[in-house]
Amino acid sequence: MKEWFKDWFSSEEYLSVYQHRNNEDAQKLLELIIRETELNKDASILDAACGAGRHSINLALKGFNVTGFDLSKSLLKKAKSDSALQQIEVDLFCADIRNICLSKKFDLILNLFTSFGYFDNDEENFCFVGTAFNLLNENSYYVLDFLNANFVQNNLVPETIKETENKKVTERRKIENGRVVKEITIQSGEMTNSYLESVQLYPKEKIISEFEKIGFNFTKLFGDYEGSIFNEHKSPRLILFFKR
Repeated sequence: MKEWFKDWFSSEEYLSVYQHRNNEDAQKLLELIIRETELNKDASILDAACGAGRHSINLALKGFNVTGFDLSKSLLKKAKSDSALQQIEVDLFCADIRNICLSKKFDLILNLFTSFGYFDNDEENFCFVGTAFNLLNENSYYVLDFLNANFVQNNLVPETIKETENKKVTERRKIENGRVVKEITIQSGEMTNSYLESVQLYPKEKIISEFEKIGFNFTKLFGDYEGSIFNEHKSPRLILFFKR
């Protein structure tokens, strides 16, 4: 399968399509994580696949030492610009999540907002989990914020159309070979561009099993950014806490 994320996340259209993502959800999720992990104020945090830096910047504003990486140079440029505007420091670098080389250790590693399951096989999808285990200090946490596969399968909206910045954005969704696939078509005047998103729908049992094989202990599970108890059929999110 073509590595769709390289084209889509590096495109100029990505941020405009997802501009509705505000800081409210990010703040709620981070408050949940900070509360449940009981982080010290001087904790070092790694934000894996940090994108445009919503979570990294919010964490840095709270006083934490934050490192973030992403494959998309355009999203990292946005993250660096926004952190400079806020006059805070975030250590940002460009890297593929399958090939991370870091010498420092962290007190918390985050993998948020469905930045997981992009690749063709389990080996690549869970590759970073092994890396993360070795990057964590003892008694530290890895938090994965992912789709609840059952909820997605039961609530999939086949098509949505919206207008944004004089653009018509059509999103068509389907489940194919155990993956949720979204085709995004963006029309602007005479121009039409098409992109793809494709994420493996892992059930929570599979994720927990793979993490435990690496050495993590599964500790907590929530079903949304409010910290609600996880419900297999009703929860939109799968927010898993693992401890090293």
